[in-house]
Amino acid sequence: MNKKLAIIGSGRMAWVISRNAHSMGLITHCFSNSEPDYIHEEVDVFHNISIFEKDAIVDICRAERISGVIATTELTVSIAAYVAEKIGTPGMPYQNSLYVTDKFRNRIICCGIKEIAQPAFYRISDDSELNKIDFKYPIIIKPTNKGGKKGITVVEKAQHLLDAYKYAKDNSGGAPVIIEEFIIGGQEYSVESLTYKGKHYIIQVTEKISSGPPHCVELGHHQPADISTEMRKKIELVLSEGLTAIGVDNTVCHTEIKIVDDIIYLIEFNARPGGDHIAWPLTELSTGYNIIKGAINIALDSFTEVDYSVFKKNFAGVYFVTTQS
Repeated sequence: MNKKLAIIGSGRMAWVISRNAHSMGLITHCFSNSEPDYIHEEVDVFHNISIFEKDAIVDICRAERISGVIATTELTVSIAAYVAEKIGTPGMPYQNSLYVTDKFRNRIICCGIKEIAQPAFYRISDDSELNKIDFKYPIIIKPTNKGGKKGITVVEKAQHLLDAYKYAKDNSGGAPVIIEEFIIGGQEYSVESLTYKGKHYIIQVTEKISSGPPHCVELGHHQPADISTEMRKKIELVLSEGLTAIGVDNTVCHTEIKIVDDIIYLIEFNARPGGDHIAWPLTELSTGYNIIKGAINIALDSFTEVDYSVFKKNFAGVYFVTTQS
């Protein structure tokens, strides 16, 4: 009998996960009350249910004899962890999952990691607290609870601070906002990794093309990043320490960093696959290793050690052609 995979959420990443699961001979069940047309191209069974009805999803998964549960976005990380824990399949510990997407909390925890540099930062819950800001402009404002670029603004002058705060707050779902010193110069990267039973595997480092301030929209990605062997090793060491510190386990992670003069600055951790084609297909095109299938195998408790010796050394990339607004 084919194993069944539960996919929490119905965004484009759900489609990607289901497509890869099918190539592994799995049956896919998607849980969401949002039903885009494209999801039916790949998903076998669609359950029209709010992802926040966790216990109802648990009941369905038990009845369907689901073998693994996987998240698709930051919003679904804790849901997937809860369901996996209740049905006894591998996943991030639920208590860890409740906080692992909190940018402010992760910054606090990673302050003790020697080789990870951090900008000055504050957490703001109300616009009356904006007078806390006492470091130099430019600064960057973003929701504490969401990855990607929604709600982000680089602020050059104090008179624009309130509008930027409101924009971040409107995209935060009620969560606090984090305000950071903007790291000038350098190059942005993302790091794609898998973690299984506490062991981290750094799969690929992506070099990003950004529009820059004010909203830092990503306009392209290149793999592998143009960095030295020494820097690659340094990234592997410090991010493995960071992933352990914040409690990432039994999942895929997309971590964003910036390197300035060989100093690694943490931007954020995202305990889900990298979007914008990074996790798939770029990572497989450049390394030959399918990180989506790796994440699925973790969820199914059938993951095997990553054999880096067979990785390909290809180049892969994507440009997003867009009007400037």
